[in-house]
Amino acid sequence: MIILFSFSLGLTATRFKKRQIDYIDSLIYIGEKILLMLGSTSPETEEIMKELENDERLNNFDLSLSSSSSPLPPKENERSRLLLNTVGKYELSAQINYINQYLGYFKMLRQQYQDYYNSHYKLYLVFGLFSGVFVSVLLI
Repeated sequence: MIILFSFSLGLTATRFKKRQIDYIDSLIYIGEKILLMLGSTSPETEEIMKELENDERLNNFDLSLSSSSSPLPPKENERSRLLLNTVGKYELSAQINYINQYLGYFKMLRQQYQDYYNSHYKLYLVFGLFSGVFVSVLLI
């Protein structure tokens, strides 16, 4: 029982790291979609937000970008909120430049998270398993 519990803790840690990567993928998708809309039709802010709300790929994504629903640290949460808060507030070329910076940052961040996940997810699982075995042996 202890072994299963500790292994599930390791599994939970790996799922959290995977959730961070998926969340960043959604942020990148939002940025690319906004960039595409601004570059093609120059819609109003309300139209952009309505289009994002109706997007099937973002059904389970909280567009308010609240910290409680985000698995990211506060620094990344603030940067993602800035993206949606600046849409429609600046001239088109400034918005496009900002979104390109945003996309570059989050693509780099996604790669860092992916590299960390690839190199550490097995360690979380093994550490969870062996810590459970260790505690079980101590208790026996």
